[in-house]
Formats: sequence, structure tokens, C-alpha cells
Amino acid sequence: MQKNIWIIDDEQAICWALKKAIDQAGYRATTFANAEDALKVLNSTTQLDAVMLDMRMPGMDGFAATAEIKKRQPDVPIIMMTAFGDLSSAIQAMEFDIFEYLTKPFDLTDVLKALTKALATRDHFPSSTYPIEPWHYDTLLGSSPAMQQVYKQIAMAAKCDVPVLIHGPSGTGKESIASAIHKHSRRSEAPFLTFSPLSIPPIALAIELLGSSLGQTSSQRTDKSGAFELVGRGVLFIDEVSDLTKSLQAQLLRVLEQKTYLPLGDSTPRRCEARIMASTTRNLLTAVEEGDFLEELQQQLSVLSIEVPPLSERPSDILPLAYSLLRSRVEPSNVHFTPEAETWLTNQPWAGNLRELQIAIDHALVVAKNHRIGVDDLIRVAQSTTTMEMDDHSALAEEVRRWIREHLQRLENSGRRVSVGNDEDFFGTMYEDFLSSVEPSLLRGMLFEFQGNRAAIAAQLGIHRSTLRQKMRRYKIE
Repeated sequence: MQKNIWIIDDEQAICWALKKAIDQAGYRATTFANAEDALKVLNSTTQLDAVMLDMRMPGMDGFAATAEIKKRQPDVPIIMMTAFGDLSSAIQAMEFDIFEYLTKPFDLTDVLKALTKALATRDHFPSSTYPIEPWHYDTLLGSSPAMQQVYKQIAMAAKCDVPVLIHGPSGTGKESIASAIHKHSRRSEAPFLTFSPLSIPPIALAIELLGSSLGQTSSQRTDKSGAFELVGRGVLFIDEVSDLTKSLQAQLLRVLEQKTYLPLGDSTPRRCEARIMASTTRNLLTAVEEGDFLEELQQQLSVLSIEVPPLSERPSDILPLAYSLLRSRVEPSNVHFTPEAETWLTNQPWAGNLRELQIAIDHALVVAKNHRIGVDDLIRVAQSTTTMEMDDHSALAEEVRRWIREHLQRLENSGRRVSVGNDEDFFGTMYEDFLSSVEPSLLRGMLFEFQGNRAAIAAQLGIHRSTLRQKMRRYKIE
């Protein structure tokens, strides 16, 4: 029997084009200029196989119409059409059991693909029983096709309870995506905990993740809760999961497969009911091939993957993001970009993505005059991030001595300077502090000299490539 498809849209040109394409595909299309007219004949319709409707129409909007249609024919798949696609719309679409939503302008080929899938199954997304509230994210904005896909994937991830892997360049807002999924999921009332291996000293990494039960006797035993325990039934977001050691990767795999893990110093497995989300800037398949990552863990984490596009691939989203970030810092009417600055912002590559854009805006707010941010206010920060001041060798020793004197004085003032009389178990952090001061300049200088060839840089420094990657991520060096 010929499939009966309804098209509900107040734009006659849209109705005409869709009807022509759908009729030519072998289906029977019926058009309505508004939802009210369609609902009047819904009860008398014996066969309705799919509905395509606009989200915003005069009178009853698409979501209200969807609710009425679902009351009377709950199994009918609905394809929403909108010129205003954003995260909130994607979440609402999932909540209303909408099969798919298409962002205008769309290609008729994509319409027919979505329609074919909708007709093939009527239970693609199970109905939800939990409420969703609109939520705004400064870093999750944009109407580009790439971001539309991200919104859909966030909505799908919020509906299920599987692991999620978020992949993309540094500074693209991967943690915001994980947080959005959690906010709109059944676990939204449970904790959301971020675990970042780069921010934890290697010696403490296992303890912070697994917890510990250490001590030779029961009287000496001290328990420390790790992230697996602290998060409870919430979401544990592991930022840059590829930086976990192999042993911790194995523990994470055990959590995903068996819902158990072993704290340090304990032989009794403990339960972990958390949902695991993770991010990575690396291609995990490549990491597996290089022996840096467990293949089984890569497979478990990739049940649902979200690819986050860099800003360079969605220039139309840059200005909305820039203004959103600007308004998060100042009153809406106080500061604005000049037309020249808007053009400059749009045309920049933004290799550091959202993070670099935020730094540029913060800097401009300090130096801008008369509440107008011009190109010069923004271009200075771009130049300053690439300018390297290379001290000559004759000044290096004196510069190090000056740093030591000043740093020791700061430690003295804060009561953290170690003296001979201190407990020998008390250790200072001056060495790590010094490395944190000089390593970024060293790495940036090597990047400049070797034109970004990381293999050559690692070889020249005498360190492994994975160590170089970790250091560059630690200091946010692209």
C-alpha cells in the first residue's frame, strides 16, 4: 500500500518542493498550511505513515502539534523542520519523541533519507519519562551543520546510558558537551565529576582515581576515596583519557565491563555504578596502533562517539560565540565589537579554538576604549601568543638566580619554605615550580625551531613522544 505522508508548513514553497519530491519517490504527500487544519482531519485518517512539520508556525507550533498527534497516533514517526536549530531544540525534539529534525535550508536528498529511515522503523527512540529544561551554554552555540550534528548527538546521548567518547581539538568545549549530556539525562540529580590526569601528579594519579586502603596493619590502614567511589551513580568525565597509564586503562576497562575496580592496597573488588564519559584530542585508533592505548578500552569507550569540530570548520558560529563570551563578562549594552573587528574575528583560524577566542576577548576588554573593541585590541593578543622572547646565554644564569631568590621569598612569606629542621617527610615543590616556569618557553622555542615537527622535537629533547604530548597538553601548547 502506498505510504501516506503529511507535510505541515506555513511556507507554500516548502510544501510544494517537499510534495513534489515525496510524490516522485513513490509516496503520497498531503500538505497543510497550519497544524490546526491537519488535526481536524487526523481522527478521520485511517492511514498515516509519517509527518513532516515546521517547528515555528503561526498558531500552534510544531511541538504542540507533535503532542496532539502523538496522543492520537503514538507510533507515527515525526520529522521536524526548523530554521532555528540549537541544543535546546535538539533536546526538545528528543523529549517529544521526534524521529529526526532537519535544519533549513536542507537538501531534498537528506529529506528522503530521513523519511526512508522513519518509515522503516517506528520505535527508533524510546519515549522518555523525565523532564528536560532549557539550558544555555556559552560554548555550545552556532547554527552550522557541524554544530547541528553535535546537538543531535548530545540529545541521543542524554536518552541512553552508554559510555560516551568526545573527540576534538584542544579548547573546543568537550567538557561542556559532557556536562550538557549529564544535565539532560536520567542521572542529572547525581554528581558530575571531572577527572583530569594532566592536573594530577603521576605518583598520585592511581590513588585519585581508584582510592586506597594502605597500611601494613588494620590500625595503620587509612582509606582514601577515589573518583570511582566519589562519583557514586553520577557521571565520571575523564578529560584526555589517553593520558591514563596502561594499568589505569585496565582498571577503567574493568569498570566498563564488570562495574568493579580494585582500590590500591585492597584485594576486594568494589562496585562502580557511574556512567563513564571521556574526551581525547588524540585518535585512539592510532594510539592503539602505537601501543599507547588498550584496544578493548577504545572499543568500549566508542559505543557512542561525538566529534567536536574546530572553529576553523564553522566560521559562521564565531560571532555568536564571541558575543556570548563577551556578554558573560560585561553588561549587554556596554561593550561591542566594531564592524572591522567582527570581520577580523570571523576570518581568523583560531587554532586554540574557544579557549583562544576567550583569551582574546578577555584581553580586549582590558585594553579597549570607549566600549568599542577594535581589530587592534584583538590583534595584539594574537601576536603576543606567538611572540617568543629568547634570552641569550649570558643572561640566563642571572635570570635563574633572580627567580630562585624571588621564589624562596614567596615561599618564606607563605610559610612553605623547607628548613633543615622540618620533618623529613615534608617536601617542597620548588623543582616542579621551576619546570612549570621554563618548560613552556622551551617547548614553544622547539616548536618554532623545528617548524612543529613533534617527532624531531622529542628526539632532540631525548624524551618519548607521549611524554612530549603530555607536557604540551599540560601547558596548553598547540
